[in-house]
Amino acid sequence: MARKVPFLIRAFVWFAALASAGMYLSILLAICDIGPYIMGGERVTRTEWLHIAAPLVAIIGILMAFIAYGFTSQKPWSRHVVIAIFVLIIVYATTLGALNLIHHAIMWRAIINASVFGGASVWYFYFKPNVVAYFRELKKRALPIMLTRRV
Repeated sequence: MARKVPFLIRAFVWFAALASAGMYLSILLAICDIGPYIMGGERVTRTEWLHIAAPLVAIIGILMAFIAYGFTSQKPWSRHVVIAIFVLIIVYATTLGALNLIHHAIMWRAIINASVFGGASVWYFYFKPNVVAYFRELKKRALPIMLTRRV
């Protein structure tokens, strides 16, 4: 019997798809020199944003597209990609902060935000009983397919 897709995962499909598009729109706007440039809640120059934030925004945009695809097609790996985004933000901010390429206030804000939202995501995707059961079923459904494929 197929388990019903949890409500938030259905909502996350739309959020991830729109966020992915928004990531690339923000890069396009910055290239066209439209709008304010903000990192970690602080205004920065366009050049800083394009050199520091834009690469991370582009990668997160790709990962958001993977999340939208994974949730829509019920792939068991999709929840891991959500967590990867927060780990990526923490590693990126820590590295740039350690190299003094960003202000430490921006670094700490990114680390704290990613830790809080990443922690909430870990709870939701790995500890919330109905969500854990949903992904366990997806994994069981995917296993016979993987075992029958020829290498």
